[in-house]
Amino acid sequence: MIVEHNVPLQPYNSFGIVARAQHLVRIASGDDVLALHADAQWRDSPRFVLGGGSNIVLTGDVKPLVLKVEIKGRRLVEETPRAWIVEVGAGENWHETVEWTVDNGFPGLENLALIPGTVGGSPVQNIGAYGIELQDRFESLDAIALDTGRAFTLDAAQCAFGYRDSVAATASAWPAAR
Repeated sequence: MIVEHNVPLQPYNSFGIVARAQHLVRIASGDDVLALHADAQWRDSPRFVLGGGSNIVLTGDVKPLVLKVEIKGRRLVEETPRAWIVEVGAGENWHETVEWTVDNGFPGLENLALIPGTVGGSPVQNIGAYGIELQDRFESLDAIALDTGRAFTLDAAQCAFGYRDSVAATASAWPAAR
């Protein structure tokens, strides 16, 4: 785990607002979250989780430790008679992921194309468009609690999806979604 200091956040928010992170950690895997939790210097520090930056307006420099979610990877986990179950890293671009599912013959997310942000942000807001919401296509997510370092899985019912809302909106870490 590498902590960067005085990092410009302009490339990491949709509005291109000029702001800096006092400290930033790039989260590329669950191991990075566990390393953060094990590090006495950063374990209890306030945090600001940043995905694609499409749903934030920065009003100045960010003093909490910025966790830049960059977990990558896409794969088909299972094909059933009714669905294709894919696993996607939280740092993957949402629209590019929709394109990937279509290109690979896994239909079902087409209505959710062109929504900005990352896969990790999709269950936070229960993204939706043209009569479909993520909750209609969602199976589960794997996460690590930032405060305890405990890994856990939530299925769609446990996410308590609502209109542009879920339990993830108040949670502290969502590294992957299925």
